[in-house]
Amino acid sequence: MPSPRAPSSSHSRAVAAFEAARGFQLFPFQRDAIEAIEAGRSVIVSAPTGAGKTVVAEYAIERALELSRRAIYTSPVKALSNQKYRDFQERYGNRIGIMTGDVTIEPDAPILIMTTEIFRNTIFEDASKVRGVSHVIMDEVHYIADSDRGTVWEESLLFAPSEIRFVGLSATISNLEEFRAWVEKVREDPVVLVSTDERPVPLKHQAYVPGVGVVRISELKHHLDPDPRHRRVDRRDTGMLDHLEEARLLPALYFCFSRKECEARARGARRRRLLSPSARDKILADFDSLCEKYSIDPSENATELRELAGRGILYHHAGLLPTFKDIVERLFTSGQVKLLFTTETFALGVNMPARAVVFSSLRKFDGVNFDYLPTLNYYQMAGRAGRQGLDTEGHVFSVVHPGDDTAKDVKSVVFGKVAPLISRFNLSYSAVLNLLRQVGSGVFDAADRSFASWQKKGHVGKQRALLSARLRVLEKHGYISGQELTGKGRFAAKLTGYEISMTELFWDGCFEGLSAEDAAILIGSIVFEPRRGEFHRRMDSAGVTAVWNRARKRIAEFQRTERSFGVEDPIRELDFGLSGTLLAWMRGTSFQEIRSFSSGQDGDLVRQLRMTIQMLRQFAWAVSADKALSDRLKEAMRLIDRNEVDAERQLLAGSGSGAPDDDRA
Repeated sequence: MPSPRAPSSSHSRAVAAFEAARGFQLFPFQRDAIEAIEAGRSVIVSAPTGAGKTVVAEYAIERALELSRRAIYTSPVKALSNQKYRDFQERYGNRIGIMTGDVTIEPDAPILIMTTEIFRNTIFEDASKVRGVSHVIMDEVHYIADSDRGTVWEESLLFAPSEIRFVGLSATISNLEEFRAWVEKVREDPVVLVSTDERPVPLKHQAYVPGVGVVRISELKHHLDPDPRHRRVDRRDTGMLDHLEEARLLPALYFCFSRKECEARARGARRRRLLSPSARDKILADFDSLCEKYSIDPSENATELRELAGRGILYHHAGLLPTFKDIVERLFTSGQVKLLFTTETFALGVNMPARAVVFSSLRKFDGVNFDYLPTLNYYQMAGRAGRQGLDTEGHVFSVVHPGDDTAKDVKSVVFGKVAPLISRFNLSYSAVLNLLRQVGSGVFDAADRSFASWQKKGHVGKQRALLSARLRVLEKHGYISGQELTGKGRFAAKLTGYEISMTELFWDGCFEGLSAEDAAILIGSIVFEPRRGEFHRRMDSAGVTAVWNRARKRIAEFQRTERSFGVEDPIRELDFGLSGTLLAWMRGTSFQEIRSFSSGQDGDLVRQLRMTIQMLRQFAWAVSADKALSDRLKEAMRLIDRNEVDAERQLLAGSGSGAPDDDRA
């Protein structure tokens, strides 16, 4: 693994000045990364969760400002982008802007927070919008191996303007040198890899066996009986929580792999009193203050959360109303919550360490089967244990069950090798159309230059075959002619995410004469993805009813073409399950009342409504020449974007109210 070149005296002075400004001494890996940035290099930083990678990002930002240039910070998800916006706002004030699809604030600011997808889209739509950007920080860059979103990272690295320098922040990965070499090749510029396995606060890994207690992982084989007759174990065992209290290992994050389990475990722990009377009064006062800030009446909508908070206990998952998630995060960050039951998404980049981390299980449902966590995922969550300046070590406990788990499997998760990054490159229709628009037949170079091709896992030929299949589909449906975009293709190139579905329905005239409400319902049918087993009450609208069958037929026809040409991931069918919720919400129904239209959880409903707004915004821009339709789409956005759904209002309401994070965490 190559090391950064020896720093010059000017680079060392830059490090010293940065240390003096921050008031603490940098760790060696931070110093090496900063010297690489100072030397004008792109850099990939590989370090454990909680090691202090954010400091490197902040130096890159400040270096860009020194050069009178701009910096962009990208993250995988909107929630993390919002968190970074708030964190950086405390440090950089009004020099911060944000673009996530839900929210756009100060898009021309010198420091701009984006989701990686928005950054990729910006490059394709109009690369001049990133003119003047000297550094792009890509947080969680190992997401390049994510099956759903990894392509976005590759496309960003492949097609960003050549003058941009990248700072990739990654968890510890086994093949980062291979990844570094690929980035260096496609960027045609040296890339420095800085790697460390050390944590400022070391982790102590242990297991908890119900009915036995806390044991060393090396001793597990003596306690895990594989005899199937011993599978019946009382999973309500409270000994793990007793141990956390008795050993003074609070605050603790207790990771569960379902929303229901998070809530059930929190309710099951409500008999515990983890706060003193004065601490209870303080957290309840803060809870009420935050509810007021977010315009929430705690007596109507937050009774259970408030009751749990008074005991020092809370839960957190994606099904919560986004404002409640914010409140939970802020109370935990302030140190007042002693026990937080949460799903794994809480560990994604959000700087909220605890003294201890508990896994309710090391196995999770992957959509098909129950399987053990990959070691990388384990360490991303386990890495939240141990607070710098407060703990000498972080305690990590895995609850394991006789008859279900084996010592070998547990050890493979906790002490196994981290799996290598494997490319998931698969150009979207939008990417194909935009590349054709820019480089014509050079679109095949994208497949040849992908990380998948670099890894040579069968993918040069496969990548070209996948691309050829998409091109044939696009040609069959009139998006391209030869290597040129048609009018239909140029329209679709303006859209990302659901570009084909929206274009097919628009081209078929499905939006002609629709009211603002009906247009929103039709867009909602494109983006809606219900969770398994949910009930959603459909509400028929005359305008949409008239085009339902035509719209479904149009999508089905496109899907048949995809299957005939071997496209592996065809576009989704329309689902009108959101229509009742959408129509009621647009007509002024309160959020409390629209719950009767769906069994979906609050956070999911808000996410679907916000996604509808995001697609309406794209569509309104794409049809701007048709003022009447564009105005109706904007009116639909206005009707939906209110109260609990208004993401910008939520972000601004929450800004500046959280406790500051440790600078190095």
